[in-house]
Amino acid sequence: DRGAPRALLREKATAAKGETGKNTEKKKDDKKGKGESPFRYQVRNVAGTDFAISFTDGMFEDDPKMELKKLAFSLTNITGPKFSPIPFRMSARYGKKGEIKSSGTVIPDPFRLKGNCSVARLPLTDFDPYLPEGVNIVLADGSLDTKLSFNLAKGKEGLKGDFKGELGVRNFYCLDSVHEEDLLKWESLQLDEIRGSLSPFSLDIKEISLSKYFAKVVVNKDGTLNLQKLYTPPKKEGETAKPAQPSPTPVPLTSPPAAPGAPAVAGQQKNVRIASITFHDGLMAFADHHMSPEFSTTMYNLGGRVSGLTSEEGKNADVDLRGNLENHSPLTITGQVNPLRENLYLDLMIKFSDIELSPVTPYSGTFLGYVIDKGKLFLDLKYHIENKKLVSENRIFLDQFTLGKKVESSKATSLPVRLAVALLKDRKGEIHLDLPVTGSIDDPKFSIWGVVFQVLRNLLVKAATSPFALLSSAFGGKEDFSSITFAPGSTKLAEGEKAKLLKLAQALNDRPALKVEVTGFVDREKDPEGYRSELLERKIRNEKFLALVKEKQGVKGGSAEAVTVKPEEYSTYLKAVYKKEKFPKPRNMVGLVKDLPDAEMKKLILANTIAGDEQLQALARERAAAVRNTLVTDGKFPQERVFEKGGDIYKKPEKEGASVSRVEFGVAVK
Repeated sequence: DRGAPRALLREKATAAKGETGKNTEKKKDDKKGKGESPFRYQVRNVAGTDFAISFTDGMFEDDPKMELKKLAFSLTNITGPKFSPIPFRMSARYGKKGEIKSSGTVIPDPFRLKGNCSVARLPLTDFDPYLPEGVNIVLADGSLDTKLSFNLAKGKEGLKGDFKGELGVRNFYCLDSVHEEDLLKWESLQLDEIRGSLSPFSLDIKEISLSKYFAKVVVNKDGTLNLQKLYTPPKKEGETAKPAQPSPTPVPLTSPPAAPGAPAVAGQQKNVRIASITFHDGLMAFADHHMSPEFSTTMYNLGGRVSGLTSEEGKNADVDLRGNLENHSPLTITGQVNPLRENLYLDLMIKFSDIELSPVTPYSGTFLGYVIDKGKLFLDLKYHIENKKLVSENRIFLDQFTLGKKVESSKATSLPVRLAVALLKDRKGEIHLDLPVTGSIDDPKFSIWGVVFQVLRNLLVKAATSPFALLSSAFGGKEDFSSITFAPGSTKLAEGEKAKLLKLAQALNDRPALKVEVTGFVDREKDPEGYRSELLERKIRNEKFLALVKEKQGVKGGSAEAVTVKPEEYSTYLKAVYKKEKFPKPRNMVGLVKDLPDAEMKKLILANTIAGDEQLQALARERAAAVRNTLVTDGKFPQERVFEKGGDIYKKPEKEGASVSRVEFGVAVK
């Protein structure tokens, strides 16, 4: 009878409801006493095979689609409500060639996951739509391979655990979506023996290797770099787009600031170690569309090694990188660097050799106003950054640097480029420059190459305004080669000035492209009296010279200038000069010339010696001639390259404190 069991259940339920509360509690206590088990369950196995899952994301314009095929999975020994480790396995095909596999154990509560995962030939192009907004890159090719083991657990402070394995990206290729040009590609990027933990974070990689890679850097027609346009910040509502402007200064070398709302945790330190990074068979192309004509060049065979990279304070990575410009000019970068620690440390030597300069004519024509006929560039650079302070040396060697025809350019400097080259180039056709640069990399206005270019511009300014100061610095001395000074009234070179003049002759001889102009000047206040005294001394020496000639005594040097008048002879020859002077002399009562003391005779001679404009003009010319003769005779300077130049002999020197009694030099290019 189907109704009997139902009636029986209803009776038992009614009876239970009719019992007193005391009896109910007693039954509960009886059940506990008999040790009744709580609710539990167990599922031996859950499995599925040959599934297919297709996912289409309609939030994007192209409706990206991802498909998993031949999906197989299994979970075994699922128990509850308390869980033991649940073994799982999963495998699937992704797209045409991709494979995904994973196995291990999982505990849902508290969460713990331990296992292995492998991905093979996962196409990166499927994830191109998911690049962050504003990133102007198109993923054109590439696949991901990885094998990882992991052990993760959720605790009170969040997810913790560790991982290890390897990762590779093959045949990567991306384009600059703004200009639709190649940007970056490589054949293989491999990370081996990866080990790490989540909290505290640590990452240890034994080796990273990048082989057969290519990168392209382009200066656009508006002067901006293609790298500057790889990211465009999303427009805010109501905001209009602004055209990109060229960056006035290079990007600072410091780390970017933390994002708002994500302050750094006090005491938190990330431990990162990379034993070695190797680069092999790289190529970098550079193109400048901003120039007219356009310029392009390529770096080949870029390779090398960075070893010992770590975030640990006090430890630095060794760098050894090499390459070739246009497949013949070698580049080497060696030294130490630590970009992972809080304050960047860098101590590098960069050497660039044998760079042909004629191909860079688009730059020389635009900014210098001349083509480059020939020349080679050698760079020897040293950069040291520590505690955000930069100290650098920039040694530049130009060999056989020769400017050609003039180029009309609105951007070309009006400064004397040819003259600067002639001043700096020695007889061997070499130019050596040493341009030290220091500064703080924290200063947003600081630019290493900006300072270097400013120094080079200063050289051109110095060539225009103080060519002999530039010549002195190039020659390695501190002498002021711009002028030779004389004692008041004198045309005789002092020993120190003669030595300086011979150094100048040596420097000029080493610069065959230079012609020299000499101009004599006088001091209107001091030179007249000095001229009178010098003229008197010359006349006294001449009187002794004549006396020696009459006595048929030889004179060393064969001229009055070589004669020396002894103190005991001075009075005799002074009287001889006095007698020959044509001015009216004091006479005695019988009309004869009266004998006077030496001081009186000298006073009258000086008082009656004319030192007007005509005499001072002659003094200025004699000074110029003395300098010219010394350059040619003693300095072996070609006579055809030195010219005497006239001018205002009373012109004051431009340099404050310089002697007015002088000979100044000018230079010109042959």
